[in-house]
Amino acid sequence: MCTVNMKEVLASHNSLPEAGNTFYNTIVGAIASDEKVVVNMEGVSSLPSMFLNVSIGRIIDEYDMATLKKHIMFLKITKQQADRLKDYLLRYNETPKDA
Repeated sequence: MCTVNMKEVLASHNSLPEAGNTFYNTIVGAIASDEKVVVNMEGVSSLPSMFLNVSIGRIIDEYDMATLKKHIMFLKITKQQADRLKDYLLRYNETPKDA
């Protein structure tokens, strides 16, 4: 099991895509070793779409929603953050992808 402090991930990069790639790589590593990533959301004020697209959206594209759910869980997540993630995942699932 790997714990990720999301506030540190977002703060330690110059851009949201860089932070998203770091988070993506952590999740891919967990999938490869059949482990979970525990994401500590404490102190996170927002989850921009650009960050989510490069990390969580890319995981869904390359694997699937079930794989994402199996390998990620959130800790210290607020209702607002949970609603944001839920809305993102619902919208992402409804977005047609190019074949």
